[in-house]
Amino acid sequence: MTDGKALRLPTFVHVGPPRTGTTWLHEVLLGHIGLPSRKETRFFDAHYNRGAEWYCHLFGDYPADVPRGEMAPTLFSNALARERIKYHIPDCKIIVTFREPAARLYSQYRLFRLERSHVNDTFDEYWRSRVYEAADLCSYATQLKRWQATFGKSRVLVLFYDDLSSNPQGYLDTVCDFVGARRIELERSRVGGGKIYAAPAAPRPNEFAKRAVATLHWISSRGARPLIQLSQRTPLWKIMRRPFVEDFPPLTDESADEIRAILLPETEELELITGRDLSGWKPASAIEVGRERNRLVPPPLRHGIG
Repeated sequence: MTDGKALRLPTFVHVGPPRTGTTWLHEVLLGHIGLPSRKETRFFDAHYNRGAEWYCHLFGDYPADVPRGEMAPTLFSNALARERIKYHIPDCKIIVTFREPAARLYSQYRLFRLERSHVNDTFDEYWRSRVYEAADLCSYATQLKRWQATFGKSRVLVLFYDDLSSNPQGYLDTVCDFVGARRIELERSRVGGGKIYAAPAAPRPNEFAKRAVATLHWISSRGARPLIQLSQRTPLWKIMRRPFVEDFPPLTDESADEIRAILLPETEELELITGRDLSGWKPASAIEVGRERNRLVPPPLRHGIG
């Protein structure tokens, strides 16, 4: 209790994994449901010592009938955070969004390079360290089963990034229905048809470029983002940016196939749990084996007069 009022904890948490559209979802839901004053509170992992009262105050004073929740992509593979959520919010609704693992890792690498421009690791060096040293983050099926075991299958909403990309309105409707919020017409929202943030480029490896990009981000964070976005559509912007940033090349088939091969058992288990066809997440060798298996299986017998 504080100031004579009971603390109101959130009713749902999107636990990730990272780079699955949580920033886009936060921007769309802003002003429609009770969100915290910062996109990621990090309460259940990094700031737990500040206490539940501190956490609740981040959400402000929303009407009692408005759902409250947050985007917390750092919690997906964190067992301690999962137990803390269960302790404080026993009936919490959990949202997870899965993205093809190679594409997700590459997106995470690009953001890593953008935010920590002094790091010059190659993508192959990066993903191997993530897969082998932090494998739980890529163990989609294993982690999903743990969330379902803790909160119950009916309280864990499983979504897919492909659906967000192909049908954002449908994806958003599913989220709103699950958390108990009124549906939002995406065309009328302030985000509208805005693209999911993809971190397409990083500062060039020199101090002048790093300072210039850092200054641009500082200006953008203080209200100039719409003007910058407008400028980015002009040919002059493309010319001016060349000395400061470098675009990332596309994800190579070789890297993607190697990642998909390593994570194939998790992908196949996720297929079984969700009933979703994830053939596009599998290495080329596994896809060919599946085709060969289908060719060898005889067609079902047809009964009746032919």
